[in-house]
Amino acid sequence: MRKTVENKKFNFVLLGYNRATIEWSPSINAYALEDFNCDGVEEFSLEEARVDEILGERAYSGGDIPETLIDEVQEATINQDAVTYKYFFYEGDYEKNAADFISFIKENYPEISLYSAQRDFEDWNAEWKKFYNPIHVSDNIEIIPEWMADTHVKKARQQVYIYPGMGFGTGTHETTFLCMVLFDQVMNEFNNKNTCLDFGCGSGILGIAAMKTKQMQTHFVDIDRSALENCTQNLVLNFAGENLEGTELVIRERYNPKKYDLVFANILEHVLISEKPTIDASLKSGGYLIVSGILNHQVETIVNAYSKMEKVSVVSKGDWSAILFKDKV
Repeated sequence: MRKTVENKKFNFVLLGYNRATIEWSPSINAYALEDFNCDGVEEFSLEEARVDEILGERAYSGGDIPETLIDEVQEATINQDAVTYKYFFYEGDYEKNAADFISFIKENYPEISLYSAQRDFEDWNAEWKKFYNPIHVSDNIEIIPEWMADTHVKKARQQVYIYPGMGFGTGTHETTFLCMVLFDQVMNEFNNKNTCLDFGCGSGILGIAAMKTKQMQTHFVDIDRSALENCTQNLVLNFAGENLEGTELVIRERYNPKKYDLVFANILEHVLISEKPTIDASLKSGGYLIVSGILNHQVETIVNAYSKMEKVSVVSKGDWSAILFKDKV
């Protein structure tokens, strides 16, 4: 559920990664959320060279960009390869949180291009709606933004509706998209008698896809209560009036592993490793595990860490990869 916002303004910080620095993005995202109270992270299509090309002599570094130039940069880079993250700050002492995050980046990651600005919150909805369109994963899965639900051609169980814009997983990021692609590869293995775990669920988009397409009983786990609230909102959006008996949302600290036929774990590399015992304990014999949140060069590390499982498939998009494992019977 999108958080209630009391401030009339919000700050955001743009970090532009290049091919040499993109591997730092997962760690920086974690720092932003955990240490600097960042309220949301979005990735959109923007490369540092492209910023300079668009802005020319108007380019700014380490300072504020006028709103009109931010719009020009973002609108000109929709649907290109994404290597830029946008960090939102709008709750509590949001201005200090943003300033502290900027100082941290300048001190520890001077190679990364940094831009920042403050906006009126009334611009929020228009800001993020500009960059979300229906996402076609396959003939079996399509992701539809909530505001298009009434106007888009309905295809019943193929469509997953989502409230985007809060950094909890919207289908626009490569890792979420790749998890959907891998699920599509094994979808016919499942039916309404199977169970699914969305571990590190965020918006719940992956687990909801399993529920909509195959009517799987699904449990959602996340370390962030705000993510579980967002997941709840998306469940209501997709299943209003339906019986969701058996669906569970659990905060990570209270999760005790059960056995599932399918487990999604779209989380960071170091979390995939540290949570491996829990993930292992959650997968049935012969079950499927889909992991992502990993950069291309981290695939081998994760494959080695999960070497007791069979590696079925690896898919990549841009700098990111996802892996499909099957538990060995």
